Amino acid sequence: MEDIRLENLAVRFPVKGGAVDAVDQVSVTFKSGEITGIIGESGCGKSVLGMAVLGLLPTYAHVSGEIWLGEDNLLKLTPRQMRTIRGRKIGLIAQNPGDSLNPVRKAGGQLMEALGLNTREKSCRSADARRLLEDFGFSGEQAVRVLKSYPFQLSGGMQQRTVAAMGIASGASWILADEPSKGLDEKLREQMYETLRKVKKHHANGMLMITHDIVLAETLCDSVAVMYSGQIVEKGNSVIKSPRHPYTKGLIASLPSNGMNAMKGLAPAPGEELKGCKFAPRCPYTLPKCMKKRPEIYKDESGMVRCFLYA
Repeated sequence: MEDIRLENLAVRFPVKGGAVDAVDQVSVTFKSGEITGIIGESGCGKSVLGMAVLGLLPTYAHVSGEIWLGEDNLLKLTPRQMRTIRGRKIGLIAQNPGDSLNPVRKAGGQLMEALGLNTREKSCRSADARRLLEDFGFSGEQAVRVLKSYPFQLSGGMQQRTVAAMGIASGASWILADEPSKGLDEKLREQMYETLRKVKKHHANGMLMITHDIVLAETLCDSVAVMYSGQIVEKGNSVIKSPRHPYTKGLIASLPSNGMNAMKGLAPAPGEELKGCKFAPRCPYTLPKCMKKRPEIYKDESGMVRCFLYA
């Protein structure tokens, strides 16, 4: 099984008068056999990181560093080679299933097209599609109806499960789930949780789950990486229960179940340059050197953390 390894990954977007570092020199390994959650506030760079792994960033994005899938550096592959990687090695469960499905094509055709990425004979794909939908909780009759329906004829939960089925249809060893609970009400969120549990149990060897939903991350993930202003500031298998980085502590404290204790201050504005630690202006534990120098990543048996408190 192949890990996904990032080495000094940076993604910059040009803006008037300069550039925005959406992903800032990230080095991390996502292990196969695990579900890794990537959490953080909106705009922290987690979805950009995911799209960089998939090679789906816009052409004006400037990407540097390395993205390794096993022995392949994905940033060195041609667009044609990356199209082979997507689907066959890395599947995508996109956010907003209503927007992800083609509204003028029946769900069955779209699902069978995804199955075709694994070179199945066309005559077998219909049966495969039905079995795949049954894996995601549809009865036999429901599965047949879904295959014959246009997306607008399906409920939000049915669309979500169909998109998840498309994401794993090609037998990809890795799945990237991008904000799978975004915009869903409580009932649909529970359906989505169950869908992802099925993916975890029966299909993917590894999964990256990009989410703002900390409850989802705690429920399903083996390890969690925390992003802040383009950097991963903490990663480990007990991040939610035993946070170490001051930002992670503030994020967990802000949950409704913990009293909704809001962090002071704001994240750096896009394009804002800070000499020291990016969280230092908001941190209750700031040391003099935090304002002058960026902390390195410190590793131990619990994982990794980017903070001088653990030097």
